[in-house]
Order: sequence, then C-alpha cells, then structure tokens
Amino acid sequence: MDKSLLLVDDDVGIIKALSRLLTRSGYTVKTAQSGEEALNALLSFDCKVVLTDFRMPYMDGGQLLSKIKRLYPDIVALVLSGYSDFESVKSLLNAGSAYRFLQKPWEDDELLDEVENAFTHYAKCLFQRQSQKMLLASSDALVEISYPSLISQANIAARKLLGETFVEGRLLDDFWVESDRSRLHGQALSIGQSMSMRLLNHTELEVTCRLAGPSGVVLSFHPVTDGELLNAVFELPSLINYQQLVSLIGQYLNASRPMVLVVIKIRSFELWSRMIGYSEAQRTIERIALQLRNTMGESGQLALLANEQFVLCLPDVASEMNALQKAAAIIDPVTGQADVMLSQLDYAVSYCLIPDDGDDPRTVLNNLLLGNMMIAEDAVRMFMRYDKQAVERKKHQISLNQALFHAVEQGQLFLNFQAKFDVAEYALSGCEALIRWSHPDFGMVSPSLFIPLAEQHGQMVDIGYWVLKTAFITAAKWHSQGVQFGKMAINISGRQLMEPDFIHWIKHHIQLTGVEPTLLEFELTETFLLNNLDDCAITLNAIAELGISIAIDDFGTGYSSLSYLSKLPINVLKIDRSLILDIESNLNTESLVANVVRLAHDLNMKVVVEGIETLDQLNIVKYLGCDVIQGYCISKPQLEEDYLALLTSFESLSATMP
Repeated sequence: MDKSLLLVDDDVGIIKALSRLLTRSGYTVKTAQSGEEALNALLSFDCKVVLTDFRMPYMDGGQLLSKIKRLYPDIVALVLSGYSDFESVKSLLNAGSAYRFLQKPWEDDELLDEVENAFTHYAKCLFQRQSQKMLLASSDALVEISYPSLISQANIAARKLLGETFVEGRLLDDFWVESDRSRLHGQALSIGQSMSMRLLNHTELEVTCRLAGPSGVVLSFHPVTDGELLNAVFELPSLINYQQLVSLIGQYLNASRPMVLVVIKIRSFELWSRMIGYSEAQRTIERIALQLRNTMGESGQLALLANEQFVLCLPDVASEMNALQKAAAIIDPVTGQADVMLSQLDYAVSYCLIPDDGDDPRTVLNNLLLGNMMIAEDAVRMFMRYDKQAVERKKHQISLNQALFHAVEQGQLFLNFQAKFDVAEYALSGCEALIRWSHPDFGMVSPSLFIPLAEQHGQMVDIGYWVLKTAFITAAKWHSQGVQFGKMAINISGRQLMEPDFIHWIKHHIQLTGVEPTLLEFELTETFLLNNLDDCAITLNAIAELGISIAIDDFGTGYSSLSYLSKLPINVLKIDRSLILDIESNLNTESLVANVVRLAHDLNMKVVVEGIETLDQLNIVKYLGCDVIQGYCISKPQLEEDYLALLTSFESLSATMP
C-alpha cells in the first residue's frame, strides 16, 4: 500500500523535523501550514493519513478534521498537540474524526508506531468496505473470514450453501469434513487461487480467494457436487458421485485409455424449478437421469453434480467424431423428447477428451464444469469442446476483478482526453475524459473489459468518483492557465447517478476544486435513462441547475419512444458509432442520421457523432447537419500533455487561416 501522509502544522520547525523523520521511515509526505492549505493539497494528493496540529490560526485542527471527515471519510486522522489540548480533542475522538491523540513533545519510536497503526487501520477499513460491496453485489456464494477462520459475513447464497441461516460468528471449520479442516489453514491462498474442500454433507466445493486484506479474506464457494440432490434421486443407485467420477477419470489416465466426458446442464434451472415447484423439478431431474441411463446402457457411467450438471463418461472412443456420435445418440432422445415438461427445458452441452484435454482428474473435471457454466450463460446451441483458453480468460477475469478493488488506492488509474471537433467553426470544441488502467502485472487493461466488471461487482461508484474528482481538478487547472478547451465531457455510470448523495458530492467538489460548472458535460447512456426515466429526471434537473451540460451517450442503441427527450434537460445527443459504420455506402443510414439531427435541432440540442475515422465520413455527417465529431479522424484518446499540444497546434492552424 502506498504510504502517503499529509502533515499539517503552522510551526515550520516542527514540519521540517517530522518530515525528515517520516520520509526516512519510508512515508510519502506532503506538508501544509494551515487548514486551508491542507484542504487544497487534498484535492490532488491521494492521502491515507493526516497528522495535524490542533492549535492553528484561522482554522484549528478540530475544524480541519471535521471537514476532512465529511469530504474524505476514508482518511485516518492523527492529532499531534500539547496535553493541555486533550479535553478539546476528546470530541473529535468520540465523533470518529480523529483516530489517535499524540502528545507533544513526542518520542520518535512511539510516533512512528502510531503512524504505522493508522495505516494498518486504513487498510482494515478499506478491506471491510470492499468486502461489503463484494458480498452485496455478487450472486456467487461469498464468505468473509477473519483470521484464523471466524466467519465475519456471508451473503444469502453462502448461507444457503452452508445450510444455515445465521453463520456469522461461527468457525468455518465447523462446516468441513474432519479430514479437510486443517487443509485451508495449511495452505495460504493468494487472490485467484483455488482448492477443493468438502462440506459435512459431502458437497464438494471449489474454494477461491476473492479478496485478501490485513484482517481477513473473502472466499467464494463453487459447488461441484451436491449430496442433497443426489440423495433425492433415490431411484437411480447406478449414478456415480463426484469422488467416484474423479477416481474413474484417474483410472483411465493411469491406464492411458481414451475417454470422452460430456457435461449436460439445464439452463435457468432455478427459475424454471420455482415456476413448477421443487418436487416436480426433482422428479424431472430423475426422469432425465433415467432416460440418459437407459439410453447409454452399459457403455459408460453417469454422474449428477451440482448446478444441474449431468456428466457422461464414455470410454475407449476411437476419435473425436466417434465421441460426438456416441454422445449425440445418448443425448438427443432427452433434449428432443416429446414429454411436455422436458421439452420446455434448454440444455448446454460441452465435452472434453481424456487424455488430450488434461492429465489431472480433478483439474480437468473442474475446468470442464466451469466451461460448461460459461456456455450456459450464452446463446450457444451446439456441442462445444472444452476450451482451455476460454476458461483461462474467465479465471483471468476473476483476477482482474480482485485487482480492480485496489486500482484507485494504488494509483493505477489515469485519464486520457479525446478531442471533439466543431465542423462549422473548424476548431476543437471540447474533449471527453476517458479512464485508463495500467496494472503492474496485467499491463494496460481495456476499458471494455474492466468497466463491465466494475459495474457488476460494485467498484464502479468509487471509480466514478475518482474520475469526476480528477476531471474537475484538471479542468480547473486548465482554466486557470488560460487554456481554451471548451467543455470536458465525463461519463457517469447509472449506479453512480443513483447514489443518494451524488448531487451533494458534485456541489462540494465544484466548490473545493473551483471548477466552472459551465466547463463540464455529463454523459449518460441512453439505455440507463430509458430504464430509469422517472428516477433520473429529478437528478438531471439538479445537475442542469448547477450549469452542467447533459449529453445522451450511445444514442440510437435504444428502441423505446423518443418522447423522453422533451422531458429531460438534455443539451447534446451523441450518435453511437454503430449507427454510422456504413454511412458511406448506405442511403438509409444517411436518412436515419439526417432525421436524428433534425429532431435534435428542433429540440435545441447539439449533435455529436462518435467513431468518425475517415474524411469521407466527416464530410457526410457535416453535410447532414451534425455539429461536432469525435473519432480517430481527428484524434485518438491522448495523455494530458499530448492533448494540450494538439490544442496548441489547432490554435496555430486557425490563426493562419483566412
């Protein structure tokens, strides 16, 4: 963790002495000699801990820390002052504005210990916030464990899997079979690592570390066998369980005998079973198992695992084609049968070949099951062979998701700026601030990959606020330097817009950064607005009252009535790139864009077209009346210094034109 600390004291001598001590101890130190200077420093300094004097002119330490607590609730504050001030500082300690009171004069070792404790406290609080968001946002079975194995939190899916309504405060060891209880303690899992464990009901779980912090870890449980469900299928004693399946695969691998494993999963089984009732769903599972068992005869083995996944084991296949023919002969009568109840079901089918697709029984089976679940989430309707690369991409996605929780804190995010070009004025008229992520291990991570992950797993709000704050600071800086950049557009996520204190946060940071609201433009996706029209109207009107422009991003991807445009304070329509891809060769596309432009202008809105890559596209949209273009034809997204250089070059070009 980056150990950044802000030191505040009006005594220059104390600042110098403490700064030397803390810098030599490995801390990144920034100093301020007043409360106002400290607040200004926090606008651009990503600080974890503040160490401040109490008695200062104009704004004392209590007033400063109260403001910091309101504006930057994550920062841990220490007060360093004379003992006579302790009674005054008590209220700060009781209110949580200050973490510790340190007395002047100080002992170096004691002060360094307290500062280190403050950073540890920051890391613990950060872990708790991240774990809370993860548990709330994820549909996976997640459990937060405090060291050594105490359950701090568990989401609904985990409680259901563990078979208990209340699990907080219990030891995780209480839920494992005796032979597995010491395994989790003996193997320290790092983020993304997995191991197999068994519950008391012998349900086999793949346990994966999803988040690790100084006070514990968040583990996800993925069931690969379900003892309760297997017991319910009492009429089919010939079914094998997970352990027997792993043993069987191992036997064929050891004997170098070929075998095909085929996984058949019932799509959307949980929703479907709720519609028809659990008892009927169980009977349906039995009928499917019986049909598969009868069709395959003595040619192989059948297992039923968790998540409604059947596994066929067909030995001694001569080739992949032979394997597919055998599997189809067994599966087709089930997936295409005339039974009304069964015909309503949809199946995802995937397979792998042993030993071609792996040499470790447990690993190859678990990867096959994970790959099958990925297929079940898509619209694929054919036999799919196990794709090692797809499974690795899924695991990579999980690792990225965990790393994303630390991206803001570790300073891995930055902004690029893409220029917008006014076709009538023949000048740059603004830019869009675009987030980028550079990870020390993964390198540059595409926004198309990490933004959906952030939306899905709860990091988007924190990341969105970081983007807003950084953009506000940058726009204010450019304005103070006399840079004429027009408006800076910033993407706002739907989840962020629905935050209850969103408008309050915007007002505060406009005041703190000194940015002119008229220099800002918030872009919101059309799809989100259409789905949340009534909820958005009040918030958008409040944004407009601040003087901030509002743009509809990705316009044209929605399919609802356009009547909403007149009900919201919208200033700009951004035509999505997908609408103009064939504009050079398709007259219907030209007609569509012309109609959108006419509608927007009738409502006093400007039209921005995204994704312009050629001069021909530029000339066509200009002829159709579009106001502003954005795309590689003008400029790709650039770092701040490159964008400012582009602005300067355009200004020089404009000065030489008649």
